[in-house]
Amino acid sequence: MKTDIWKYGLVFSMVATAVLGLTACDTPEPAGDDGEVSVRTGSLPGLPQHVRGLLAANKITPIAAPPAVSPAMFALGEALFYDKILSGTRDVACATCHAPQHASADGRTLNAGINGAGIGPDRTGLIGGRHTQPLFNLHLLPGNLTIDGKVELINGLVSPLGLGTGFIPYPVQQLLGFDVVNTQAILPIATGQEMLGFPDPHDDNEVGDCTPFDLACVWGAYMVRIKAISQYQPLFTAAFPNTPWAQIGITEVGVAIGSYEYAAFAFDDSPWDRFVAGDNSAVSAAALRGAVTFFTPGKGNCVSCHSGNNFTDLKFHKTLTPQFGPGGTVPGGDGPGGLDDFGRMRNSHDAADKYAWRTPPLRGVEVTAPYGRLGQYTELEDHLLHYINPTQALLDYDITQLEMTELHTTLLNNTADVLANGVDPLLSTVHISPADVPDLIAFLYSLTDDAERDMNHLIPATVPSGLPVDQ
Repeated sequence: MKTDIWKYGLVFSMVATAVLGLTACDTPEPAGDDGEVSVRTGSLPGLPQHVRGLLAANKITPIAAPPAVSPAMFALGEALFYDKILSGTRDVACATCHAPQHASADGRTLNAGINGAGIGPDRTGLIGGRHTQPLFNLHLLPGNLTIDGKVELINGLVSPLGLGTGFIPYPVQQLLGFDVVNTQAILPIATGQEMLGFPDPHDDNEVGDCTPFDLACVWGAYMVRIKAISQYQPLFTAAFPNTPWAQIGITEVGVAIGSYEYAAFAFDDSPWDRFVAGDNSAVSAAALRGAVTFFTPGKGNCVSCHSGNNFTDLKFHKTLTPQFGPGGTVPGGDGPGGLDDFGRMRNSHDAADKYAWRTPPLRGVEVTAPYGRLGQYTELEDHLLHYINPTQALLDYDITQLEMTELHTTLLNNTADVLANGVDPLLSTVHISPADVPDLIAFLYSLTDDAERDMNHLIPATVPSGLPVDQ
């Protein structure tokens, strides 16, 4: 459902090019909320400088490069990322949900895991309780991953699923580099709905027959599979020349996949990146007006949460979002019937964190619809309009906008509980109107690198197991 923002009285004025003496390249842009006609930045010499002042105040700089990855490591990580041998049911790869064809996500409201086929919105498979997050610039997310922080660094050690820093043994963490990306890479393969499957004496999923959360069993079984495939030995040997084949284990799998993700999905040439680097002509006047709203206290103040070069403070906030679907499926749901999802509280074990979610990064947001922590908004403007009045937006939420019609009957009646647990005070500092939304969208779209629009070249034709690659 796309909200008709025209009904809010937003009027776009266009002035004839003959009157303004514009060239064909100086296309008039929508009026701002003060009704003033604006054109591209060349006619507004003060606007870029004003935005640069906001960048300096918020310490926005050209983004750092990702860790260096050798060609041999990239090749191994690529093979593992696309190979369905790393799912118990042999029908899901990392790339099934994090598909290059869908900007390293899946274009779905909720993910579809095991026992399925295809990719993207048309995939069949067991539906999970979470929205797939894209993999852009993971090197800018050093402290935690996922919307509830289920993989995080605590005092330099990795804690998964709120189980504490000792759950993954120190020597394993050491080999993983105490790195949340490398660690996260080997967790979905041990998760029932996503990639592992479930115990069933009648199937050929020997990995899924492990006791749930017996990681030694699960990871060990995957390594038996991998080492039975002759093509993998030279790939591992090239990537880890100092590690004997007999000692290669799941830690090397995690490092290889994490390294591939760091390298394959790093992007730093969006219009916004070019503007930050000094090119005033890289973005439109509308995008610059949107940036002013985004970064200015007393206006949008979006930067109070979406801060830094990756536009996230890596913190957790209560933003009053609806709940639907099967609930938090890893390791299990919350509330009556397990259909709720308590967010950060699941991992912090602190009741004050109930219904708090990590601020998502915003790079590539144009190409990663739907929006929200559950993909609850089909259109970006609807998601932005939520922040004008979050309480009313929660009360008025219309689940029939979702393209996944099977979810239309799953909206959970937990609104009173969500409201009772409060809203983040920072949301009271967000002051936007419907008239601000087009410029905010122009700014957010400027965060998209053109290379993010088509990543099909990343997909290999084959993988060592011989299992089909999602094309």
